[in-house]
Amino acid sequence: MELTRVTAFCPGHISGYFLPVIHDDPDISGSIGAGIVISEGVRVIAEKSADSTVKIFQTDRYGQPAERAESSPVLLDLLEYMQVNASIETCCHLPIGSGYGMSAAALLGTVHALNALYDRNLSPRDCARIAHRIEVQHRSGLGDVSACQGGGFVIRKTPGPDGDIMRIMDARPIYALTISPIKTSSVLSSPDMMARITRSFPSRTPQNLDDIMSLSREFAERSGLISKEIRTVLTACDKENLPASMTMLGCGVFALGKRAESVLKKFGDVFKLTISPGGPAILYGERTS
Repeated sequence: MELTRVTAFCPGHISGYFLPVIHDDPDISGSIGAGIVISEGVRVIAEKSADSTVKIFQTDRYGQPAERAESSPVLLDLLEYMQVNASIETCCHLPIGSGYGMSAAALLGTVHALNALYDRNLSPRDCARIAHRIEVQHRSGLGDVSACQGGGFVIRKTPGPDGDIMRIMDARPIYALTISPIKTSSVLSSPDMMARITRSFPSRTPQNLDDIMSLSREFAERSGLISKEIRTVLTACDKENLPASMTMLGCGVFALGKRAESVLKKFGDVFKLTISPGGPAILYGERTS
């Protein structure tokens, strides 16, 4: 009996700071930097179909899904790249385009789902390479796929899924607040913004999660990406001595520790997050009877 439907999950990723590294070869293009792989992510349902279709859903605060988009050029390109037809549905709770790596999680989760659905026998690293190529080509992200292929807080020393990536666990909660989305491609395509980001990249490697938070804040300040709305939230965090910075790339703030919730909730809905212990996983599959 062959599989007809597969459900997969991929965690998201909050990038604290990053530096694009672009080459002609997408496998060694991407970014370096540091961030946090989070337990919230994207669930992907892939079903065999005569024609390829994609639907994007997001759940509200009560867990009820609402359709966000009837298609996705990125996921349709992925289906064409893998030379398969399938009906794809993705669903997440965290806001899309807000610095939580939901686009990368959808991509990587879909590759894993299609790999199982069509019995391609691709390794997890092979799946990450495919998702990374599509991510780089669409400029929907540069390093999120590389980060999301495993768990922990992540330091990416060289670009791409095969790069030098260090992962360390930490049990402390992370709280995040989203003010509005930012289109990643609009920042990545701006020469002026890229020059500022390059100048702002830290000169040293962080040693732990506290260090990542500190370097992320320094990067956000020096890059000039902080808006007035984000500044207001960060100032409130500073008054309480909370490690906090801007979600990259999204108009939002993430902060470390239990005390962060009471501070952030003054400015909107707050998401309580934990560091994911691992990367993508196949949840279950359905077979023909």
